[in-house]
Amino acid sequence: MDSIRYYVVQVDDRYYEGKIDFLTFTDDEEQAFAFKDIATANQLANKINGIVLTREVSYMELEDLSAQYLVEYEALPKEERDTIESFCRELSIGMYE
Repeated sequence: MDSIRYYVVQVDDRYYEGKIDFLTFTDDEEQAFAFKDIATANQLANKINGIVLTREVSYMELEDLSAQYLVEYEALPKEERDTIESFCRELSIGMYE
């Protein structure tokens, strides 16, 4: 498989953005929350009267984006990088509790 399949939920001309504890939407599909599981995407779509759209991204595109984001991340001030890293550590620890 040369790509990864994912799903986004669309309501009218907006996309579910994936904020925790409340529903938020974006006009930009690229900012939409990407579901890996179609059943979960369908559950949400049914709850909010939306539809599920199937999308794919190639591994090559992901590699290119990763390289671009790494350059942007490294250009951030140290304080901002520390904040991001701290948040990620807490998020990771919370996943395993």
